[in-house]
Amino acid sequence: CRIYSLSSDSERGSARELLREIEPKYLEIADAILDSAKQEFGKVDRGILFPLADHIAFAARRIRNGEQISNPLNQDIQVLFYKEYKVATLARKLLEEADGILLDEDEIGYIALHVHSSICDEKVSGAMQIAAAVRECISLIEADVGKNIDVQTISYNRMMNHIKYMAARAMTGEVLKLDLNEYMEQKFPASFQIDNRMQTSGTAFKYQTGGYRDRLSCHAYRARLRG
Repeated sequence: CRIYSLSSDSERGSARELLREIEPKYLEIADAILDSAKQEFGKVDRGILFPLADHIAFAARRIRNGEQISNPLNQDIQVLFYKEYKVATLARKLLEEADGILLDEDEIGYIALHVHSSICDEKVSGAMQIAAAVRECISLIEADVGKNIDVQTISYNRMMNHIKYMAARAMTGEVLKLDLNEYMEQKFPASFQIDNRMQTSGTAFKYQTGGYRDRLSCHAYRARLRG
């Protein structure tokens, strides 16, 4: 017998309130996903059990009502949080067995963010913000080079992960000690300008903090990628 703590809250209410609304089968599905995450990552924060179960229950309700949900960042989530997404796919099998409902890829992407939240000291909204920042940066680079970047390449994965950690550092205010700005600006001026536009052109980096300039040079290196 497993005992569930009532200490965690969700955006839709307190854990105690959620417990009255969530059917036990959704708690069991969420618990199984966290078990799988623990096998994959070593340890998880089970404090997200109720928010995760609530999300799964709400997703099942939407599907039964024929409501379509879109996740425009799903492809980016699959690359950025590959292992988390792999764990999250278990929800499809379990929900189909429990409810006869088939989750689509977009829903699995959202569950992957909950899995990520369970292994990192980061809220689901924070992971979504990072994914949005990455998508904005990639779109700016693609617009500048005039073509879509092949998502199947190693270079693309490296660039996405670099932007991912750059965005995470911006959110925490961490400043890199290594300063390559002058070198990159002289060596790769076109790429450096792309990087400048990433900092000023959209909403993704409006949470940036002072001292962020010294980390642009590292990103400019990735912005050189052309295919």
